[in-house]
Amino acid sequence: MRRFALAFVAVPFSLLLAVGPVAADTSPNGSNFSSSATSCETGGGRQVCADTNLFVSSNEDGSPGQPCLEIFTYSTGANGRAISDEFGCASSGSATIGADLSVALDPTQIPLEQCGRRSCTPSRTVTVSASDSPTGPISTTTTRSTTKSGNCTTKMTTTDQFADLAGTMTIDGTTVDQTGFVDVFTSTSVTHCK
Repeated sequence: MRRFALAFVAVPFSLLLAVGPVAADTSPNGSNFSSSATSCETGGGRQVCADTNLFVSSNEDGSPGQPCLEIFTYSTGANGRAISDEFGCASSGSATIGADLSVALDPTQIPLEQCGRRSCTPSRTVTVSASDSPTGPISTTTTRSTTKSGNCTTKMTTTDQFADLAGTMTIDGTTVDQTGFVDVFTSTSVTHCK
């Protein structure tokens, strides 16, 4: 399972203190949630499986991103082949991440498209929800750095929290078990100039 690197845009604001000018920067929070599930059915003498991937990533400005869904359907066995690959993102809604890094996605409609070699065409709209909880301890990495430039000193603190998840995903009333991860990033900095 892949972890995605996120880039965040810092928006500084100024704060005046008696000891001199200080600029404090609270970078927007960022998060990345990804989960996947595989389900198979046998009928007509063959087994057909669907790999379902659900993910939600913050926008570059740190605002909540919309849920996206991919459903890859294929047959297995000696004559296994790809049947369809559908993908789409919701126009609204986002996942809620708790203080314990549990993740919940309320029922959200996601329009899907199926793409061929030359073009993509709308296929269907599905209603998706999800609920996941950490399967182990939360991993927290904190990094502190100091940068000096001329008469100014910037101190930055970044915190990255990561947890493996397990739970369920429901698509159009059908619930399957899923596994995944969540990554939450925060960054703050303060600049002091003499």
